[in-house]
Amino acid sequence: MIKLIATDLDGTIINSKGECDSSVKEAVSLARQEGIRFAICSGRPISSYQSLLPLWGLENECDYLVGSGGGEVLEISTGKYIQSYVLEKELLLEIIDLYEPLGIIPTLYGKDGYLYVQELTEQTRIMCERVNIEPRVGDIRTMIGGAEIKEMFVVEPKDMEKVERFYQEHKDDRYVGFKTAYDLFEFNHPLLAKDVGLRIIGNLMQINEEEMIAFGDTTNDIEMLEYVKYGIVTANGTDDAKKIAYAITNSVDENGFAQYINKHIVKR
Repeated sequence: MIKLIATDLDGTIINSKGECDSSVKEAVSLARQEGIRFAICSGRPISSYQSLLPLWGLENECDYLVGSGGGEVLEISTGKYIQSYVLEKELLLEIIDLYEPLGIIPTLYGKDGYLYVQELTEQTRIMCERVNIEPRVGDIRTMIGGAEIKEMFVVEPKDMEKVERFYQEHKDDRYVGFKTAYDLFEFNHPLLAKDVGLRIIGNLMQINEEEMIAFGDTTNDIEMLEYVKYGIVTANGTDDAKKIAYAITNSVDENGFAQYINKHIVKR
């Protein structure tokens, strides 16, 4: 019996227009009426998307929020906040020194609610608009106050293959890197992935992975999709995610998440 529905945001329930269709809220509401809990599991920090829940109609539908690719969990009912697996400041600076010469732009979610960017370009403006956060321009090296859950680089889409190739040629056991959007490459602690967030929620709820279903669309969702019994990928997802999927649902622009919930999860 499914007791938890978890979903990625961008490309899974947030469509190509940056919107969350009302069918998502309706499907989640029906599931929660049957006692199923709902969790958002995003690569974005919780602080960057929690304020957007009313815009998506989900402000009263979330039981758990997972952010920073599994590095932080918020239990809504109790306010309990759990953080895990960070990169130390010295390592963050080392990553910037290695990757910035590629012409990509280091950026960081600030604890003051801003998106720190090394340089304001058209691509960094697009990212700021997409995550709905004001930019603060400056030297990222001086803006890093201590350990962080992740380091990000904004990449011109035409250069993404070059960045991915460079990463493969310069792998380091102290961190992992991967594309999380067509213009974004991120670095995390090697043990950090979205399944970490689900494991924490499982402990809080006293349930196991066989009682969970998760939805995603790309590489940084894979650990989450593999961890649960039912890992569902939208048709717009990447090939590596589809390869390990339990099932593939319609694309995000065709409301695949809601269609799958209504067909396979809710009883009414």
